[in-house]
Amino acid sequence: MKQDVQRESMMYQRKALGVLCMLLAPSCLLFGLFGIGQNLPKWYMSISSTYYANSKAFMIGLLYAVSVFFFSYKGYDWRDRLCAIVEAISAIGIVLFPCNTPGIPSNVGLFHLPVAVSHVIHCIFASVLFIAFDFNVLYLFRLSGPEPTKQKKLRNTIYLICGIIILVFMLIQGLSGTKLFEFVPSWFPFTWFNEFIMLEAFGFAYIVKSQAISKLNDKEN
Repeated sequence: MKQDVQRESMMYQRKALGVLCMLLAPSCLLFGLFGIGQNLPKWYMSISSTYYANSKAFMIGLLYAVSVFFFSYKGYDWRDRLCAIVEAISAIGIVLFPCNTPGIPSNVGLFHLPVAVSHVIHCIFASVLFIAFDFNVLYLFRLSGPEPTKQKKLRNTIYLICGIIILVFMLIQGLSGTKLFEFVPSWFPFTWFNEFIMLEAFGFAYIVKSQAISKLNDKEN
């Protein structure tokens, strides 16, 4: 009975994490539209930039919620636990150390750091978070026994696709400031778009892992 309760709790955590991650990018942009006229000119260019918009409550709140879930997530073994802790710390770090964007004060965040310093720390935490996401999906989610079921093989294919999407868009984001992407209009929220795709892929993988899609679950004997 205790194991069943723990399993149900873990599945609930996975569903919650998946939904929260998938809601983060669209909610920050959607609710930020209510602040047009008061928000900074480039508030919509990335999820992090919405820290300075009227939708900052969603950006901060959802990231804190994600962090709490990751801190409380035990998973199957020490690898799951360690990855979850890294993801939790990274999510909090993104909030505590805001990014740079036009029109902000020279010192920002809880620690009132110079914006240039805060921005570097912010980018490190964001990079670590998405790398941990990809490691989670590409490796941890795809672990299986010596004879995986048909459904497990299908789930692993989904995890592989989601992991590749995250990896590809991480590379695109890393190259976004180069001449390869000079064709992208300056008004287009390129960073937000890349983050949106990565978070949707990660969130969907977590929802599949939560057994929320019955057709993908192993058949009970």
